[in-house]
Amino acid sequence: MRVMRALARLALAGAMGCGLAGCGHDQPVNPYLLLVPVSPSGQILGPPSGSQLQYKAVLLLWFHQADANHDGVLTRDEVLADADRSFDLFDLDHDGSITSAELEKYRLNQPFQARRHTVTPLLGAQARTVQPDSVEAAPEGERYQGSRVRLQVGLDPVMSADTDSDFRVTREELRAQSSRKFDKWDADHDGKVTADEFLTAMMAPFEALTKPSSGLF
Repeated sequence: MRVMRALARLALAGAMGCGLAGCGHDQPVNPYLLLVPVSPSGQILGPPSGSQLQYKAVLLLWFHQADANHDGVLTRDEVLADADRSFDLFDLDHDGSITSAELEKYRLNQPFQARRHTVTPLLGAQARTVQPDSVEAAPEGERYQGSRVRLQVGLDPVMSADTDSDFRVTREELRAQSSRKFDKWDADHDGKVTADEFLTAMMAPFEALTKPSSGLF
């Protein structure tokens, strides 16, 4: 319990530190976006939030938990170990592979659910939920109802690892995808990922969305 409290304080302090993106004021990426913190291997880490600081704090908590030796950086082995932990959670029948049905069942049992958005006849949804990797589908009958469509960014962080298109994700496939993500985060190719490199990579999809040239908002 003490360790978790210490990690939480460390994550919150890091999120508000001037060395990280978004220093100073807690400005939402866009007033119509809610950020959903998702681990690189697909675990939902917290509820949707419009706060950059809250989003980054939750991601930093994951970062420091994955940093097994607490040296302040992530190595490839630590990221792969996290992928193994996620795989064990998602593979509900323990047959060595994850199906979309297993993944959906796992996610429906999680405490964090995207909140429903108020819909008006003229304006549609008042907010949209986005995340760097899509982790949930809108309930049946809700996906296409005017502007009520939930905006999602990217592919599912788990099922997108299915490189042989057999509709199943093996441990090796999830590890391979985590390794590819590590390579993208490791901007200076030194074999280590700092918190700054990690947060920069995780925020990039949202920042691209909110550029005026994107035409989405």
